[in-house]
Amino acid sequence: MSLIEKVPANTLLKIEEDIKKNDLGKAATYPNELELRRKLGDIYYALKYPSMAGRYWYLEQNKTPEMEHACIEFEKTMGNNPFQIVRALKFKGDKEILNDLKFSENFSPVQRKVTEKLLEEPDDSVFDKLLVVGCLSVLVGTIVFAVIGVYSFVKWLM
Repeated sequence: MSLIEKVPANTLLKIEEDIKKNDLGKAATYPNELELRRKLGDIYYALKYPSMAGRYWYLEQNKTPEMEHACIEFEKTMGNNPFQIVRALKFKGDKEILNDLKFSENFSPVQRKVTEKLLEEPDDSVFDKLLVVGCLSVLVGTIVFAVIGVYSFVKWLM
């Protein structure tokens, strides 16, 4: 019995509906569950969506030839851009899980770069810092203008 036969029919229909709506990030809900990602890859492959299967199989340790082909298809859909691949993988789980995987020595340059990016500690980007400063500035400005407005209103009443 194949994995696809074990999946309830309503689950397959839901996945097909999600694909039509272009809502394809279900595995990101459980970022540490590599087993779930593998199963989702199996389902997408059975539904004839190899690039989506490659997305979920990308972190598999022992890839079959079908998995490797699907991962290459996924890379192509991401323009072989490691940054886009990392974003599409949406892996925000425990880095130890990635360290425990023993990735193949015959990685492509793209796969090496993706692996490096996944294992890097995320830097606080300038954009993130500016966003925090901007939000705080808006909050402080709102409070200041509210106090000035209340003061002006009370002064006007007197």
